[in-house]
Amino acid sequence: MHKLYLLLLASCFYFSLSAQSITAEPASFYGLGEMSSKGHGILDALGKNTVNVFDSTILNNFNPASYNRLSKGATLYTVSIHSRQSWYSNASAQQFAATPMVEQFTLGFKIRKQMGLSFGLRPFSARGYQISETQFTGLDSIRYNYTGKGAIQDLYVGYSFGLIEKSNTKFAIGANASYLFGTLVNERSSVLVTGASTAGGLESNALVMRAFHTEIGSYFTKQLGKNHALSLSAVYQPELTLGGTYQRALYSSSTIGIPSSYDTILNSSQAFSAQLAQSTQLGFSYAWKLPKYKRQTRELHPQLQLFGSCSRFGALTQNQDLLTGFDQKDYTRTSFGLQFQPEHKVVENIATLKAFEKLSYRLGYYQQTLPYATSGLQYEEQGLTVGFGLPLLAQVSLSSLNVGLTFGQRTIATGIWKEQFIAARVSLILAPSNFEKWFRKRQLD
Repeated sequence: MHKLYLLLLASCFYFSLSAQSITAEPASFYGLGEMSSKGHGILDALGKNTVNVFDSTILNNFNPASYNRLSKGATLYTVSIHSRQSWYSNASAQQFAATPMVEQFTLGFKIRKQMGLSFGLRPFSARGYQISETQFTGLDSIRYNYTGKGAIQDLYVGYSFGLIEKSNTKFAIGANASYLFGTLVNERSSVLVTGASTAGGLESNALVMRAFHTEIGSYFTKQLGKNHALSLSAVYQPELTLGGTYQRALYSSSTIGIPSSYDTILNSSQAFSAQLAQSTQLGFSYAWKLPKYKRQTRELHPQLQLFGSCSRFGALTQNQDLLTGFDQKDYTRTSFGLQFQPEHKVVENIATLKAFEKLSYRLGYYQQTLPYATSGLQYEEQGLTVGFGLPLLAQVSLSSLNVGLTFGQRTIATGIWKEQFIAARVSLILAPSNFEKWFRKRQLD
């Protein structure tokens, strides 16, 4: 019972934070905000490879076909924390911004030999920025403030089924069904900053979004002899219709900092809809069990894994011309990653391993365009990623702590703007110990 209580407490804690912004990206003004901020500590460290990273110790909700790879009787619970420190610069100014945030809550387990199930709450997109500008009018100075906040959450349930389950060949398909909900807000205000008056005005534009969303995944794994294995993965997202409400409000006030003093000039609400085009992600992974070797009185079984993927994400367009700068272009990403494990049989050999032999070491690189554009030119991003995985084996379970660091930059071809950032994502995977299986089916003789 106490485990259920802790699980519910963690869920409530996450829901209480989910309304806060999880990005400080100025370009999140456009469209549905920042859609590339979601991830996982393992996937981030491997160059943002997503659809092609899975085994019995990882709950990968980016490829729903992977759920049946979870170990029988081992329920995995994942929670992630994300932080990003960004340095923005252009020809005349520099700015720093940071955003820490609890990001996702997911749960997954195997329900039969060939079937897996997962559900949870994860981010879909986020908006968060704050920009100020001061102009002198000849008599007074006016400060213009532009702020954005809010997020769209993804409440999902996923299922996978293994069509082929042989010792050397596996093929599975799966799907996630999601309900998207949330509110995104852009605000623009002006206020006098000289003299005795603090008069000003405020414009607020809010999108209250509601939509259903699906994605379909598959993977194929082939064992090539005793020491080699190749996996191919694919995820397809059909065209998505987004519905919601567009709310616009205009206020004036003699004291702009006190909301109770606002006079309403305009308050309107109307239906809003948009189309998110289809997306396709393809990936591969190659696992090589290196020759085992002895270290003093123990024998190690090292493994090297290579990952690569390419993705194309669909464009976003509004059906009515209600919002300026809403439409987003389609964009692509190419990712490469490498993982080295000094001992890939960690659970079996835990008693003999030294501290650094228990870790998984990860390295990656990615390059992508972004859906935002200025004067027809899209933003570009590239990054180097590193990380590690630390098994938490106090009670011989599949629990682990995974850290992914990203050192990257965003630019535009004209060179008028640049963002350099360091992002960290910590993902905690919790699982019951081997002698305390959850969802175990018991049989009486």
